[in-house]
Amino acid sequence: MDPRWQKLTERTLSGLDGCEPIYRPTNFWTPGVDRLVQAMENRGLDRFKSWPEAFSWFYPTYGLRLSEAETRQLVKAGRRIRPGLKGGRLREALSGLPDARRDFDAARLAWDQERWPFDLESRGESEVGQPVQRYPLTGPDGPRWGKPHLNYLLCLAALSRHVTAPPRSFLELGGGFGSLGEIVLGQDPDARYVDLDIPPLLTVSSYYLSTLFGDDRVLTFDDRVADSGPVDVPASACLPNWRIGDLSGPFDVFVNSFSFQEMEPDVVEHYLDAVNALGVSYVVSLNSRHGKPLATAEREVGVKDQVTSARIISMLRARGYELCATYNRPLILGAGELAVLRKL
Repeated sequence: MDPRWQKLTERTLSGLDGCEPIYRPTNFWTPGVDRLVQAMENRGLDRFKSWPEAFSWFYPTYGLRLSEAETRQLVKAGRRIRPGLKGGRLREALSGLPDARRDFDAARLAWDQERWPFDLESRGESEVGQPVQRYPLTGPDGPRWGKPHLNYLLCLAALSRHVTAPPRSFLELGGGFGSLGEIVLGQDPDARYVDLDIPPLLTVSSYYLSTLFGDDRVLTFDDRVADSGPVDVPASACLPNWRIGDLSGPFDVFVNSFSFQEMEPDVVEHYLDAVNALGVSYVVSLNSRHGKPLATAEREVGVKDQVTSARIISMLRARGYELCATYNRPLILGAGELAVLRKL
């Protein structure tokens, strides 16, 4: 690994041990930290989008992620069952392409271009990180998109229906590899994006966004940032989650995507206090309607007390945020519920 990212990982792992307990990984994420550190060491940061561990922890995919050999075998089996079967159509269905098209079309249909003019079609997901899936949704020579990117486009499409002006500054907790930052910084050269996360995902997002946009635009947790005290973020940044209290607001939007549901309720309450103190105008929450499974003696990965979408909305209302709308089908499929709230 590049010494820069090795140093960042070591510094943040050490900081995680020394920070206040409220900021440390809860029961759900404790195993994930160890597994992702091992993946980064064994497989290399430059191919993080293709780590097998990534698919479980931070890089959702469409379809079954079949190998080319497996796909060929299934196409052959399909033709034995139905002679004359068109292999291309079956390949598309097996690859997850129809699901990606659906999400892209849903985002384009839902987006309010009058409230927030936004070019959804000219920029897709970067090849940095060696993704296993990138779909050409506007033609074979156009940009390509993966599921993380499209998940965020759906979130922002919902937000576009409630803002009074295009948002320019974004704060995210648990931003994965930085997909939201890629979208908003790629769209607006003056946008501000701050991602707060635990190691080693902080290393992943720092590597990704600084590779895409440069160190002048994306501050990482290096020698420019002291171990304590206020953090000056002139543009954008990837910082440890325990430095949230050292930031200065305001921010137009706070985003949490499938992260609060993995925490315990007291941890979510603590973060929402900090978000409220930063003067955030809008909150976008995409979290489970039902909460994550409870931890048991048989199930290592789980939560002790479930945080559901409704519970998050209730916590935000208690802090003076008004619910604009919740989105389920047809915009959001699966167990997640998308909620948009604004400060009264």
